[in-house]
Amino acid sequence: MRSLRRRNGFTLIELLVVIAIIAVLIGLLLPAVQQAREAARRTQCQNNLKQLGIALHNYHDALRTFPPNLTPGGTAYNYAKGGWGVLAHLNPYLEQTNVYNLMNLTLPTYVQTGPGVYVFAGGDVNTQKAVQTVVPLFLCPSDIGRPVDGGYGLTTMGPTNYCANQGSGLDTFNGDVAQNGSPLNADGVFFADSRVRVSDIQDGASNTAAFSESTLGEGSTSSTTLPSTVDRTRVYNYLGFATGTVLNDTTCSATPATYNLSQRRGFAWYAGEIRCASYNHYYGPNSANMDCLFNNAAFGYTAMGWKAARSVHTGGVNLLMCDGAVRFTGNMVDITIWRGIATRKGREIIEDF
Repeated sequence: MRSLRRRNGFTLIELLVVIAIIAVLIGLLLPAVQQAREAARRTQCQNNLKQLGIALHNYHDALRTFPPNLTPGGTAYNYAKGGWGVLAHLNPYLEQTNVYNLMNLTLPTYVQTGPGVYVFAGGDVNTQKAVQTVVPLFLCPSDIGRPVDGGYGLTTMGPTNYCANQGSGLDTFNGDVAQNGSPLNADGVFFADSRVRVSDIQDGASNTAAFSESTLGEGSTSSTTLPSTVDRTRVYNYLGFATGTVLNDTTCSATPATYNLSQRRGFAWYAGEIRCASYNHYYGPNSANMDCLFNNAAFGYTAMGWKAARSVHTGGVNLLMCDGAVRFTGNMVDITIWRGIATRKGREIIEDF
């Protein structure tokens, strides 16, 4: 008789069971891996802000003041004069000396060459090359990490996730509500042509915000509609080039006439304007309200607005204080406290946040 040998191996059912077990294990491990990666990215983001804090104080040690915002121009700032922001001035203190040496910060950022036509830095080639540089330190690793727009004769510009604090977003200049959201005479640390010293921060450097995060923009530019696929917190409501327009909860909650006029949020690290490398504390962190901006014709078309601190991190934003400390601030922080830490001499009593 022919002998029969038993063949070793898995049955089809056994194989399917093993595959199912492996799938369950992967399903259990994947969220943990993703959380670990995000925790690492959030830590790197905090380290980036920490480096900005060190640079701020090195600048202060050298020049006896924190770097200015929106220069040249000062309280008479307008687009015809200039718009260099805090990050542009900080470059040599961030190991970006080569970028800084290319820039001519005495030039206006935008030079009008024809009706409605503006050329960046008047066509200065070296300055244009510098601002197109993508600086990794200016980008949160949790966000998209790439240029989102260009303009003024340049195809792309180096973007930023980190913004300087202009203030509370509330008027502090002679009760003129037309300056709500204005960088002119604002109550924060980095307003137009600011030269704030640590000793000027009467609320205390540990109680006053210096920088926070802002997500990079998306969606179409100069659009009258917002597709359902676009995150509304990554675009801004644009109220127009106007005289007599006032930022308030009513005008900013209305359906916008335009989204993302000309450029997307955070498109340029060099610029101190509200669309780019500055923000304020009128809205809370990661607010559901859409950022709200306009150009005030009565003040040289200065960009004014309410722009929230925003991040991709779950539950809040990273915040750099003026003493160099970095802390994670939750979305549910009390709005009175949040606005209080925006001011340099508001004399608020700041509780733990």
